[in-house]
Formats: sequence, C-alpha cells, structure tokens
Amino acid sequence: MTTSRGKFVGIDVAKDKLDIAILGEKKESQVGNNEKGITSLVKKMKTLKPDMIVVEATGGYQRAVVLGLYEAGLPVAVVNPVRVRQYARASGLLAKTDKLDAFNLAEFGKQMKPRRFEAKSEAERYVSALLVRRRQLEEMLKAEKSRLRTVPAAMRNSVERIIEVLKEEIKQLEKELDKFIKENEDWQEQEEILKSAKGVGRITAATLLAELPELGKLDRKKIAALVGLAPMNADSGKKRGYRKTKGGRMEVRNVLYMSTLVATRYNPLIKAQYQQLLKRGKVKKVALTACMRKFLTILNAMMRDKVPFRQMVTA
Repeated sequence: MTTSRGKFVGIDVAKDKLDIAILGEKKESQVGNNEKGITSLVKKMKTLKPDMIVVEATGGYQRAVVLGLYEAGLPVAVVNPVRVRQYARASGLLAKTDKLDAFNLAEFGKQMKPRRFEAKSEAERYVSALLVRRRQLEEMLKAEKSRLRTVPAAMRNSVERIIEVLKEEIKQLEKELDKFIKENEDWQEQEEILKSAKGVGRITAATLLAELPELGKLDRKKIAALVGLAPMNADSGKKRGYRKTKGGRMEVRNVLYMSTLVATRYNPLIKAQYQQLLKRGKVKKVALTACMRKFLTILNAMMRDKVPFRQMVTA
C-alpha cells in the first residue's frame, strides 16, 4: 500500500471482530467488536489522530464502532461496500481477505475522500427504530396474507390469528410515533409542513425527518444524489444511453415512491408534470422517477424556507 503524509485508517467489520489497517504500515491489528474492543480502538485512534477512518457498512454490525469513534470526536466515514469493491477491482486488488479489505478501505479513504459520518440525534434514532420495526412487521404481514391464499383449511385460523397480532402491533407502533411527534414541538411543526403537500402522509413525513435530516439543508442536486434520484449518464462516443438512478437511501426512496404515486393523482404540480411527461412519450416508470425527483425538490425547498406547500406554489 502507498504511504502518505496523511494518516488514513480502514476498519473491516465482522460480527465479532474488527480488522484495523493504517495506510503505510505493513502490520494490521484486530480487536473484538464489543465494548472492550471499541474502547481500546478509540484510545488508539485518539493517539494516532488520523485524517480519516473508513468503515464499511455491514448490515448494522458497524453501528457501535462508528458511533464510538464519532462520539470521541474522530473523523469517521461509513462507505458502501459495493463502491469499495469496485475501487479495489479498478486498482487491480482482486484478492479478498479481511486484512486486505481493511487496507483497501484506508486507501479508498485517502483517494476518494468520502463524506464524514454525522450521527443522528437521539430523537432521530428513536423514530428510525420505530420505522424499521414497522417495516419488518409490514413484511411479515404481507407474507402471512400470501400464505392465507394457499394454506390448508385446518391452518387458516392460525394464520388469521398471526395476521391480527401483526396488525395490532403495527397500530401500536403508529400510536407511539404519533405520541412522540405530538410531544415534540419541532417535529410536529416540520411534519405539518411536509404533510401540507398532497401525497405526503405521516409515515412518509416521519421517514423523511428521521432518515433524511439533510432535507432543507442541501441544494436540489445534492439532496437528489443523497436519496439516489440523480440521473446518471450512460453515454459512449455517439451512443446516448438511458440515464439511470441508483444507490442512495432505499428507505427514503421507497416511501417517496408511494407518495409520488399518490401525488400524480391528487397533487396539482406533480399531476401536471406526470401527464406532460406521458404525453411526450415517456414510459410510466421514467415519468414517475422524474416526478419523484421533482417532488423531493419541492419538499426540500419547503423545509429550507419553512413554508407549507400552498405558499411554496404561490410564491
């Protein structure tokens, strides 16, 4: 690996261990992915004073170490494993081990300068947890409803009981979410701004507030890229390929998709754009994606200016 005047650290995360590599040093180290190991790591990083610590997102196993580093005031970035692997292949690093991955993450940090991690507030983490659990229950409910169509008659009562339990649990989570928002004036004010746009319901508003705290703080291009709605060119020579969207925050994109679908029927601005795109020959999926981007831009401006949809339209 290449040495540099800056200090870059890569951490490969597994369920039980953390492989740590410092760019320019041949030896790597390892600590447990637990409270004791993370405390030891933080102490070492404070002494080292790195320019950047790069951690790969690994399905949640990285959360404790990232939060520990962040709360210690250390510069840490959480990166998409697909991007890192693509970078490794482009650099000719085809072999893959935990140790090599750690060194590759450090090199990636040096060359690509990923955006620094910013932790959610305690309130945002709480709402995120409610929303994640609600999504999990929705998926289970969908699966049970599918089973109801094919389950033997003798088992229908069992499936129906589970369906009722899941519905009740979802209802309870939504009550907790409503209670939290009503008890927090700032959240209530922001929710009311978002819900003033037809198509945005309480779950979409809560998801945007918890999972996209940058809403209203970035320009339209950056917020679209963050969500994964910025169109990417696919041109080569004289060929002009389809512009595609990819990456971004899936949970935000999913709720925005459903909201935009409703908005194409009931929101005057989005409905007009959707119909115009269809008249120009755009396929429905492309038109809907363009409307999602437009809707996100409007919501971003509403949050930036702290005005409801009606005032945004007439301004």
